[in-house]
Order: sequence, then structure tokens, then C-alpha cells
Amino acid sequence: MKTKIIIIAAAFISSAWTTPSSESLRLPDNKTENVKAKQNQSFAFFRTHRQGRGITATWGMISTSGITDFIVQKTYEDPNDIYSMWIDVSTMSCNNSRSFKVTDTNVLPGTISYRIVAMNGFTPVDVSDISTERIVQH
Repeated sequence: MKTKIIIIAAAFISSAWTTPSSESLRLPDNKTENVKAKQNQSFAFFRTHRQGRGITATWGMISTSGITDFIVQKTYEDPNDIYSMWIDVSTMSCNNSRSFKVTDTNVLPGTISYRIVAMNGFTPVDVSDISTERIVQH
């Protein structure tokens, strides 16, 4: 009986560690394809650069119609791997401006990739291109 419980627990733990990046977007898997198909249709530009001890992300929008919020996300893993974990850095409201800026001051040495998810309520409507920065420990 103990062997069966351990096997079930190991299977549960194993599945918990292999969460695809769509989880960080808070989407069921069937909606992930819609976001990927619409990727980068609303973004005019997206850039990141070192600023002081952090990374500043700047982006511009072609249109903010239907966008209520932006979620800035980062990963230290391969940004093209579907199993990479994206961490929410910041959430900001869309104020009908054409450009936006957020600074991430919580960075560690390594290669960091950033993206912006444009939201309409709880539904992602667009995802920016990926911008990557390298932080070297002195």
C-alpha cells in the first residue's frame, strides 16, 4: 500500500514541475494558440536596456483599443521553450498613451528575457516580441 501512495505522489509532483509558459498568462491551453496567432500586431516597438541596477522595458502601441492592462514578464530560461517559466514583473493599466515604461530592479546575474502581454480584463489580446539583456556580476 505504501508503494502505491509514493508512486501517485511522485506522478503528481512530476506533473506540477512541467507547467507550460501559458500558465504564466493564466490561460487554459485552448486559448494559448489564439494569443500566439495574434502575436505582436498591436506593438509598435519593444526595447529593454540596463538602467542603474535594473532593466527598463519601454514599448509603444499602434493602438490601445481593447487593451485594459499590460503584464511585464521575464524569464531566465530559454524564452522559446514552451516549458520556460515566465515571472510577472509588473502590471500596469493602459492609460491610452502611445508609449509605456517599467523598470525591473529585482534582477540577478544572467541572461534575462522580457515580454509584454496586453490584456483585456483577464483575456490576453497580444504578446510583444522578446527582448533579452545580459547581466554580468562584477
